[in-house]
Amino acid sequence: MLQRTFQLIPGVGPWREKDLWARGILSWDDFPTAGVVLSRKLDDMARRRLDLARDALARKDLKALVAMVPQREHWRLYPEFAHDAVFFDIETDGAQEQIPTVVALFHQGGLDVFLQGRNLDALPEAMAERRLWVTFNGSCFDVPVLRQYFGKGFPQPDGHIDLRFVCRRLGMGGGLKEIEDRLGLGRPPHMKGVNGWDAVLLWRAYRERGDLEALRFLVEYNLYDSFQLRSLMETTYNRALDGLNMQDVPRLPVFDRGELLYDVSRLLLELGPTESDLRVLERVRSQDRDLSQE
Repeated sequence: MLQRTFQLIPGVGPWREKDLWARGILSWDDFPTAGVVLSRKLDDMARRRLDLARDALARKDLKALVAMVPQREHWRLYPEFAHDAVFFDIETDGAQEQIPTVVALFHQGGLDVFLQGRNLDALPEAMAERRLWVTFNGSCFDVPVLRQYFGKGFPQPDGHIDLRFVCRRLGMGGGLKEIEDRLGLGRPPHMKGVNGWDAVLLWRAYRERGDLEALRFLVEYNLYDSFQLRSLMETTYNRALDGLNMQDVPRLPVFDRGELLYDVSRLLLELGPTESDLRVLERVRSQDRDLSQE
C-alpha cells in the first residue's frame, strides 16, 4: 500500500490520489515520466518526491518516509516496518503526577515487562531499539507520561501509529476494549470488564500489602493491552484497504494471541517478591499477629 501512496506529493490529497488510481496510475512506478499528469506546475515536484520516496524505501529509512507521508496515512507504513514495531501500553498509579507502574512491550523478540521499583529504569533503552511505535491513545497519554517521568532520556521513535485515530477514521469510536469486542478480538472471561481504575487498585494492593496475586493480575492485564494491539493493527490495516477498494493489495494475516499465552504464563510465574515486598509482608503479618492478640 505504501507504494500506492501519492499523498506524499504536495498538493495531492485523498481525492486527487483516488483520481490517479482511477486513471490507472496505481503505484509510484506507474507515474508517467513525461507528459502532464497532475499539472505542469506539480508534475516536476511529483517526480522528485516519488524518486525520494523510492530511495527512502530502498534504504528502509522510516524517518524519511514518515516525514513525507501525511500523519493520517502512517498506517500504510506498517507492513514495510512491522519487524521494527513495538506494541506497548502503560499503567499508572492514578495520582496527579501519573507515575508509570507497569509497562508491557510486545515486539518481534517477544514480550517484556517493566515494573516500578524493579526494572523500569531499563525501559528507555528497550524502547530505543524499536523504530516504529504502535499504541492506542499513546500519543495523548502513554508517551507524554513516559516523557514526563524519564525526561530527556526518553527516546523518540522514527514513526508512531496511534490506533485510536486509525479506528476513528474507520468509524470505530470508543475505548480499546470496546473496539476489540466489536471486531471479534475480545479478551478471555477473567479479563472482561477490567479497566484502568482497576489497574490502579491492583497496584495499590501490591504496594501497600505486598499482594503478589494483585501484581500478577495487573501485569497480565497490561500484557493484553500490549499484544492485542498487534491484532488490532493488522485488522484495521485490512479494513482500511477494504475502504479504499484495494482488492489486489495483499491483506495481512491477523495475529493470534494463542501463540503468546505460554510466554504470558511464564512471565507471571516469574514475578516473585522482592526484598522490599518481603518487608511489606512481614509488616502486614506483624499487624495481623498484633490484632489476633487483642
